[in-house]
Amino acid sequence: TLYEYWLFFKLLDLFQEVFNLEQKEISDLIQPTRDGLSLQIKQGISTPLRGIYDSGNRKLNIRFNYNRSFSGKNSYPDAGSWTTTLRPDYTLTMWPFGINEEDAEVQELIVHVHFDAKYKVANLWEYIDKESSEKLDLEKLENRKGIYKNADLHKMHAYKDAIRRTVGAYVLYPGTEKDENIGFHEIIPGLGAFPVRPSKYSTGIDELKTFVLNVVKHFLNRTSQREKAAYRIYDIHKEPPTEASELREALPEIYHANRGLIPDETFVAVGFYNSPEHLKWIKKYKVYNFRVDKAQGALSLNEKTVGAKFLLLHSHKEDNSGEIWKIKGSGVKVWSKKTMRKLGYPNPKPKEYYLVFELEEVTEPELLNIYWDFKKLKNYKSRSLSAIPFTTSLAELMRNKVKSKLG
Repeated sequence: TLYEYWLFFKLLDLFQEVFNLEQKEISDLIQPTRDGLSLQIKQGISTPLRGIYDSGNRKLNIRFNYNRSFSGKNSYPDAGSWTTTLRPDYTLTMWPFGINEEDAEVQELIVHVHFDAKYKVANLWEYIDKESSEKLDLEKLENRKGIYKNADLHKMHAYKDAIRRTVGAYVLYPGTEKDENIGFHEIIPGLGAFPVRPSKYSTGIDELKTFVLNVVKHFLNRTSQREKAAYRIYDIHKEPPTEASELREALPEIYHANRGLIPDETFVAVGFYNSPEHLKWIKKYKVYNFRVDKAQGALSLNEKTVGAKFLLLHSHKEDNSGEIWKIKGSGVKVWSKKTMRKLGYPNPKPKEYYLVFELEEVTEPELLNIYWDFKKLKNYKSRSLSAIPFTTSLAELMRNKVKSKLG
């Protein structure tokens, strides 16, 4: 208990130095009793200290807690643990200035770093070193007997995995060996142990300070992988899935060249061809052209259109189409009327400019020999507007598969 309290004051000094936390008088944390003095930071009572870190380029809200409880069984996106209630010894919390803590939790903008004091940790370095299969077998046997050699680091994993928006959990113990593990490529998410020991001359707190400063430096990087991942988690999970969003049709597996082929994030341009001669020209030169003007029938440029991976073609008096092509990854190009005429474009009055997609044949067997009912796509316009180009997702397209060309 004394080591735990001693660490609190060492961390308080450290975080006040780095983050300019509110200055609490020591007298606010200690209260007198009839028998002497007792610490007000009793176990199980959360003691928050707050501040604002200003780097000049970004401001961060800072909160430091002793014995903060993260209540369990909370549904996403609420704060806390999604399993059981957990209470780390110390928690450092950060989120951008200008948004309250509750909204930062919902928007995946907040992070927690936990520290646990472990006074009696025998041979910690042995436990956090790489284990042989024989040692792991022995450990499993000991676990069944109630002996948990790796319990302290296992608890860090519990904090990391159970408490939402936790990016790090670390053991603090009075030893000499540091162990710092990163989850991917950046300093957080991570797990490990830092030696911080009572000593008149060398406590080890400087090494922990270096770690904290590196975490701050990481937060000032606005293009960090962690921040991108946090946004993707928010974007994906902000709404629960519906039955209508499910898709169980056969599709190419998402590996190698198709690794990014997420059906509801892969877009298909739907275009119109005027005649068999026009389709023959498209197939000969493997290009498809969209008009660029303000007139009706021109392509509406947006992220989905420009980033489309496939093109579905249809023509007059068709109810469905199987004319699907893959769009090359080189992007759209602008061709002039002169270029179109030179290639024999079958239109006597071509427009001044066209946006052109370069095409290649679809090779994925799951997309071959299939017809789609393009008229059921939500962006399709009927009658005189049926030639207007639009985009859809691969998921919506597959939900409107009608038959195979062979069947």
